[in-house]
Amino acid sequence: MRKDWEKNNLFENSVYLSYNNIRDILLELIKGEIFVYISELVNEYGRKYSPYMDSLVNHLPMTQLALFRLYEDYDKVRDFTEAIVDKVKIEPVKSEYLSVNSIEDTLGKPELYESCVRLIKREIEEKGVDAVVRNILNTYYLGISSDLFHPIIRLAYAVESYKLDEGLEEEVARALAYYVTAYREGKVFKREIHGYNILDEMEALVKDPYINMIRSSLATTGHKLNALYNYDEFQNKGFVIGGSEENKVRLLLNLILPTFVNSNDSVILHCISGLHSVVALREYFDDFNNILDIATSFIITHLLTVDRLDFANGSNTLLDFSWPHIICLSKDTTDIHTIKLTYSCSELGKVYDTVGLKKAVKRRLFG
Repeated sequence: MRKDWEKNNLFENSVYLSYNNIRDILLELIKGEIFVYISELVNEYGRKYSPYMDSLVNHLPMTQLALFRLYEDYDKVRDFTEAIVDKVKIEPVKSEYLSVNSIEDTLGKPELYESCVRLIKREIEEKGVDAVVRNILNTYYLGISSDLFHPIIRLAYAVESYKLDEGLEEEVARALAYYVTAYREGKVFKREIHGYNILDEMEALVKDPYINMIRSSLATTGHKLNALYNYDEFQNKGFVIGGSEENKVRLLLNLILPTFVNSNDSVILHCISGLHSVVALREYFDDFNNILDIATSFIITHLLTVDRLDFANGSNTLLDFSWPHIICLSKDTTDIHTIKLTYSCSELGKVYDTVGLKKAVKRRLFG
C-alpha cells in the first residue's frame, strides 16, 4: 500500500514539476517575444529621428527603454511613443550626409551625427558591441556630462537593455554616435577631501564671491558652466572625495538627493540619472575610481549652476514604500523626466538602498 502511495505521489510531483517547468519556459518565451517587439519599436523610431532638437533633446529612446524596463508592457510603450510623436516635433535624421574617415572627425560635431552612426555600426560589425563601447568610453571619458548628461544616460539605458535583447545593437550604435558628436569636456578637480567635509566644502563654493557672481549674473546653465570652467581658480577650489568607489557613490548620493528633494530642479535630476548611468557602465571603464572623480567634478559644477541650493537633509523617517509600490505610483505619468528618474533611482536602489532615492521619486511625482 505504501509503495502504491509513493508511486502515485511521485507521479503527481513529476506532473507538477513538469507543469511548472513548462510555465516558466512559456513565460520566458513570452518575455523574449516582448523584448523583440520593443527592440523593433525603439529601432523604428531611432532610425527616423535625430537626438538633436534645436536647443532641446530627443528623450524618446531613453524613455521607451526606461518604461519597458519598469513595466514590461509593450502596449504601454507603444501608446506612449505614438503620443509623444504626435505632440512633440522631433527632428528627422538627414538622408544625405557627409562621408568621414574616422570617429575622431565627428567629435563634438552634432551636424555629423548620421556620419558617426555609420562609422560606429561598421566598428561594431568588426569588433563587437562591448569592445566599441569600451574603446569610446575610455578614449572620450571627459565627455560624460556633455549635453546635461543626456548622451551617457541614453548610452547606459541602451547597453543595459542590449544585454537582455541583442536586437538593440542599433540603439547602442546610435547612443554612441550621440555621445561622440555631443562631446564637450569639463574640468576635473584634483583636491581630495574626506567625505564628512562635503557639505562645508559645498557651502564654501556657493559663498565664493566670484562663483556667486557667476551664479547670479548669468541666465543659462550653459553660460554658467562655461564661466565656471574658464575661472582659473575654480579647479583648485573644487574637490573630489577620498575613499573607496562605493564610498564615493554613496557620498555623492547623500549630497545630490536631498538637494533635489529640496528643489525638484531639472539640472539636479539629470545629475542623479547621470550618476546612475556612470555606475551602470562601470564594467566598461578601465579606471572606474578615476571616472568617479571626474563624475564628482562635473556634478559639483552642474550643481553650482542651480540658483537656489539647499543641501539640508530633512526628516529621516523611512518611507513605508517598497520599490514595486514606488514604481506603481509612477505608472500613469507621461512626464519623460519622471519616468527616467523613477528608472534610474530604482536601479540605483538595487545597490545603494538609501531612502533618499525613494524620496526623490516621490518629490518628482507629488511636488
